[in-house]
Amino acid sequence: MKKFIFIVILIIVVIVLTALTFDWGRNDLSVQPSIKESSVKVDFPKENEGVKSPVKISGQAKGVWFFEGSFSVQLIDTDGNVLARALATSTEDWMTENFIPFSATLEFVKPTSTKHVLLILKKDNPSGLKEKDESISIPLILK
Repeated sequence: MKKFIFIVILIIVVIVLTALTFDWGRNDLSVQPSIKESSVKVDFPKENEGVKSPVKISGQAKGVWFFEGSFSVQLIDTDGNVLARALATSTEDWMTENFIPFSATLEFVKPTSTKHVLLILKKDNPSGLKEKDESISIPLILK
């Protein structure tokens, strides 16, 4: 009987640790903002603003968002297709925890299927650890 109780407790511990390690409710195909509001400040474009190609992105991000002075920026349509990718680059020394300016330019062909897109800024995460992933999504409208 003691062996059975030990096995049941062991299974519960494994399940709890697994649940804490992996986010079972997460859908990796959806893009959700996963940063603190204070980590990135986007000056342009603003949410639901109309944009056309090429769109110039500017703002400020804390230095920890950069690796070797850059982080990823992409534009996706409502079906999840990537319309454009680029690197946002720092315009000052990125090796700081303070906010530093960044800029990027995305060139794309306007899709005929939708006018709604998402601008996604992703923190550079050279570790590859999911718990260090951060991103922000900004809905935009194509002109």
